[in-house]
Amino acid sequence: MMVKNILAASYFLFLCGCTILVPQPPTHLYSVIDVHATEPDAQFVDKGDAQEYVEKYKEFHTYRIVKAQHYTNPSEN
Repeated sequence: MMVKNILAASYFLFLCGCTILVPQPPTHLYSVIDVHATEPDAQFVDKGDAQEYVEKYKEFHTYRIVKAQHYTNPSEN
């Protein structure tokens, strides 16, 4: 009886095509960097967050937002 239930459950899962969703890492990062600096002051996944950071500190810095590809290549994972 138990074997029938296990087979029925595995058959059902096979037919319904259940998949496990794995969260993907971000493909791009937005770096906020001062025009006179060599290293970014902050990095964000969302461009809106980067723009808020620039607005918050615009009195003290001349920031630019740079969009960069994330350092991990999906083919290497």
